[in-house]
Amino acid sequence: MTGNVMLIGWHGHECRKLERWLREQGLVFNHARPEDVVAAERASVALVRESGAEAPGLPRLEAVMESSRAQPTILVGDGLAPEQVILAARLGALDVLTEPLCRDQLRKAIGEARMSCLDSTDADVLREDCPAILGTSSQILSVYKQLGVAASNDLNVLLTGETGVGKEVSAHCIHRHSVRAHRPYVAINCTAIPEGLLEAEMFGYARGAYTNAIADGVGRIESAHGGTLLLDEVGDMPMAFQAKLLRFLEDRQFHRLGDSEPRAADVRVIAATNRDLEQDVEAGRFRRDLYYRLSQLPIHIPALRERTDDVRALLRAFVSDANLKLGLHITDISEQAQAEAVAYHWPGNVRELKNIVYQAAVRTRVGRIDHLPLFPGTHTQGGDDTCSETALAALIQRAIAGGRVREMLEEVEGLALQSLLEAFAGNRSRVAEELGMSRNTLRARLRLHGLQVESQ
Repeated sequence: MTGNVMLIGWHGHECRKLERWLREQGLVFNHARPEDVVAAERASVALVRESGAEAPGLPRLEAVMESSRAQPTILVGDGLAPEQVILAARLGALDVLTEPLCRDQLRKAIGEARMSCLDSTDADVLREDCPAILGTSSQILSVYKQLGVAASNDLNVLLTGETGVGKEVSAHCIHRHSVRAHRPYVAINCTAIPEGLLEAEMFGYARGAYTNAIADGVGRIESAHGGTLLLDEVGDMPMAFQAKLLRFLEDRQFHRLGDSEPRAADVRVIAATNRDLEQDVEAGRFRRDLYYRLSQLPIHIPALRERTDDVRALLRAFVSDANLKLGLHITDISEQAQAEAVAYHWPGNVRELKNIVYQAAVRTRVGRIDHLPLFPGTHTQGGDDTCSETALAALIQRAIAGGRVREMLEEVEGLALQSLLEAFAGNRSRVAEELGMSRNTLRARLRLHGLQVESQ
């Protein structure tokens, strides 16, 4: 490689190692302060070093980007927090590398930096904490970067991934780090609204448009004016409505149901789905032109079983969350319970992990959690994702042997309720109807099992 490298914030042993490696690569380097960047000769790339101790800010990177957004910049960090990675991409850093540095990654990043530079807006960076998207694995680090890039522009975003991976949390994170953060954030679940009501719910309606429409009604799109609209489970949107949504995306104009007057709405659209929309397009279940409109910036959220390195961090985070929200005093999770969690298949992903931690925390209340009510038969090595008769029999035998029969019944009920909530997209009224119980009774059972949490 050839070119010159500007080093900002590098000191001590790590600095000497980097300098030695740069010399081996034939790269010329010099040290600079962030405020000197604007006066310095532009380098092929600037390597800015930050620490997680500065969270949630990145003072050196912010100063560099404020001085010269045209300077290709790579952030190198030690123990960076998720919101710092997102902020780095939002500011316009070409890449984020974590220490200890992988030399191959650094070589690739420097090579790419010399060839291109991301554009970035001049809007002020919002320093609000991002909703909890947790982990330090390479897979989730890549997601942080993509969320930051999405927050720096106004393109339509398509979030894909299995149920429970955190698509709604990611959408909210994009909104909170974007220039629209001070405007409304409106989410609509496309499966929770009957097809006959979807148009009125989305676009609004005029007085007299249908029976009981005694006044004008504002739709979700109009409510989100100036802000962000999340279309959750967009893959299940009826074909008849897809054409109407496409028309709105093309010119940002719509008509309330029963009203001939056109209206306009300035919204940033984020769509989320657990379906394979490309496959649905080929099968004729989803409009190809709408798919292209929605997927201007596609972001895939990996399943938890694909990033098991993050499981322990998520366990600790949700224990702290349960302590704070439920007034508990959990001090730790046993090593055995953590190891079982790492080996677990997590068909419900992060949402399932959070619910299971809440259940265990409610039952333990004080001290260490020694057991997590993991669903039998769903471990990574060789199990399927259903509770077979054999697995249920094994669960009963373990309960008898351990003197935990009563607790076993509670676990089975809690897991059944959790599965029903996921099957009916969090619709508690539908779950209560299917179970033949009142909503109040269901609410009490959910609270008992620590399932009174918002869906992600």
